[in-house]
Amino acid sequence: MLFKRVNRTDPEQIFVVVFNNEGATLSANNTCQLEMASASVDGVKARQPDTGNLFAFIGIVDAAIVDQAYGLVQVYGYRSTVTVFQTGTSQATGAALVPVAGAGYMATSAQTLASNTTITFLPIFAVLAESITDATASATVNVKAFIRAM
Repeated sequence: MLFKRVNRTDPEQIFVVVFNNEGATLSANNTCQLEMASASVDGVKARQPDTGNLFAFIGIVDAAIVDQAYGLVQVYGYRSTVTVFQTGTSQATGAALVPVAGAGYMATSAQTLASNTTITFLPIFAVLAESITDATASATVNVKAFIRAM
């Protein structure tokens, strides 16, 4: 783990070193998870989130990591650029962010449900640190967030 040097003007941030085992570049500001294929599990290999493995989420890729190379993933702290899916509706500051299976972005997650709703809770690893205004089309945007994936 790499702990950013503490000072009074910059936010605290923590990074881990990972090995990209995706088969393609892991893009900056995108999500990643630990490799969960049994023959490859070693706690260092990382890939884009897969279906059924969202609890293996590590954090946000700091800078693009080419396939079969090492790079940094932010696991804790404020980040000014996190890729989030814009749903076409406004999303408020403080909204819970969850990784999305098979995608490199995060999405907001509803936290208020009817009493008769059956749901599997998603792992909340970040919160939106700025509001996302209404848009006419769904797309990804880079926004401020606070990550707490440790």
